[in-house]
Amino acid sequence: MFGKIDSGLEQLLSAPAEARSGLLLDLLALVDAVAYTQGKTGIEGELVPLPAGSGQYRELSYGQLHPLLEALTTTGGGRMDVVQSAWENHPEFFTDFRVLPAVVNGLGDSYVELAELNAKILKQAGPAALPLLKEGLDPAGNRSMARRVEVVSAIQGPEATPWLRELLPQAKKDVRGAVLTALGEDPENISLLLELVKTERGANREAALKALAKQNGEAVAAFWGEELDKRPGSVLFLRDTDAGWAASLVASGLRTHLEKLLSHGDRVPEEEQTELSRWCQAVGRKTSPPMLDFWRWADGHMKDFDKLTNKKGNSIFAGVRLTDTLTDCLRRTGPGPLRDYCLNLFDSHPAITRYLSISFPAALLTRPAAEVFEKYSPYILTKKPLLDKERQETLNTVLLRALGDVWWYPQGERYNIYGGLSTAEPLDIRWIERLTRAVCTDVPRRAGASHFAYYWEDVPEFDRTLMRLVNPEDGRCRELMIPYLRKRLDETGLPYHYSRWLLQLGGSPRGLFGKAMAKNPSANHLYVVWQLMHEASQALPPEEVIALLEEFLEAKAGRKQAWAKFQKAIPWTVERLRAGEPFPEWDSWEKIDK
Repeated sequence: MFGKIDSGLEQLLSAPAEARSGLLLDLLALVDAVAYTQGKTGIEGELVPLPAGSGQYRELSYGQLHPLLEALTTTGGGRMDVVQSAWENHPEFFTDFRVLPAVVNGLGDSYVELAELNAKILKQAGPAALPLLKEGLDPAGNRSMARRVEVVSAIQGPEATPWLRELLPQAKKDVRGAVLTALGEDPENISLLLELVKTERGANREAALKALAKQNGEAVAAFWGEELDKRPGSVLFLRDTDAGWAASLVASGLRTHLEKLLSHGDRVPEEEQTELSRWCQAVGRKTSPPMLDFWRWADGHMKDFDKLTNKKGNSIFAGVRLTDTLTDCLRRTGPGPLRDYCLNLFDSHPAITRYLSISFPAALLTRPAAEVFEKYSPYILTKKPLLDKERQETLNTVLLRALGDVWWYPQGERYNIYGGLSTAEPLDIRWIERLTRAVCTDVPRRAGASHFAYYWEDVPEFDRTLMRLVNPEDGRCRELMIPYLRKRLDETGLPYHYSRWLLQLGGSPRGLFGKAMAKNPSANHLYVVWQLMHEASQALPPEEVIALLEEFLEAKAGRKQAWAKFQKAIPWTVERLRAGEPFPEWDSWEKIDK
């Protein structure tokens, strides 16, 4: 039988193309018959139940699980993408008895990002892994054992307390810190934590402080009052708690520290600048009445804060730091008095131009889209100002920065503001029209890069800001943006960003493409040109792709070292497209002259 299979394979591989389909079907039938009559599976011995907590039996073949198991149990690049993809598309794989132990063991993976991903998966998967996580846990172990404690705590919450208390006496190093932090999930541990914070040292004391920051009550508030008097730097542990006592302590402490800075006149020591940073970070999402009272007090002294300098006479930007802190708080909190206060801040103090960056997002979060546009859009200049030039251009830049924190979020079909909150209504389309006519477009680059970015293209931040606001499904938006992007492609000569943006909106760079690509031929490697053209083939009709390829070839825009391949690959690709065939895969271009 196996001889017949071998002979059939030889016939299949040597047969002409038109005969292969029939031979393949015959061969498959033969293999199926052999497997059915001769195949056998099984091992000797009695069947026994799977150990409790080691996962479930699922009817999944080894072939289905092999890529995931390999990613979880080996080393090398690319493994994280395999695990992430499997979790997103087949979460049931992770409860299989062959996979679940590998995920638990993967908490100690040498690639830290993958170890953290495994922890995240286990937390979301629920109680199934608890026995595996607890079994064999070494109280004096390394970071992988600490992750086990973190996962157990995330799954069980306060119910983990008895196990944590039992583990605590033997726990050392990373594991002890994880146990101390996890004790903060249960209010019943307040007394224990108040005792431990007196005896623990270094990172372990910090873990106990982190746990106590999650608690409430008079004893907790009293402890933190004393702690901040002795060690003001501990205020950072209060950043993520919105408890009333914490907000009162942070508001009071921040005001006291700022009053101290003002008492120095215009020469603030460096260590007190660092302390100011800590207090500002501790504000977090706190919006209680004492916090709002602090912001009103700070507003009354903002000009004095702006005058504060270091020992060299340079500004320490204390006022800017406070404004940024308030903006960050606004962008992460819901409706309430703080948002109302921010909404009217610029109207009340128009001389402080940076207040525009606070009132504008507050308006987006609360007011109708048309009202927001009519009130704020005049600050985007569509012609050079003749009067009060410096102020108008400053307000233009401040508003552009604020718009840079707004994104069209396609998954939710809404506009989001940096921090995760959604605008009250979708952005008025008139913003796009006005921005395409803006004349003062010099806005500082924000942190992070567009996911379209190519390192050799220095795309102006204004255009990145504008593209973040674009809803590609909006017809009017496309009508406005396609001509604008073609104009910018011609002006900048940066083909990769602007061509991709055009493709995203259903437009084409045809007529400008070859010229733009020829401006920097050394950047046009064979692969990146293939990649761009492949993307074009997904968005444009074949005749349009052919025109772009021919433009590129006519402009002789390819990298010199790859030009011989371009001269072969592009005409060959054009022929395929004209014959109705799909755009070729990368390896066809790469091996074109082999």
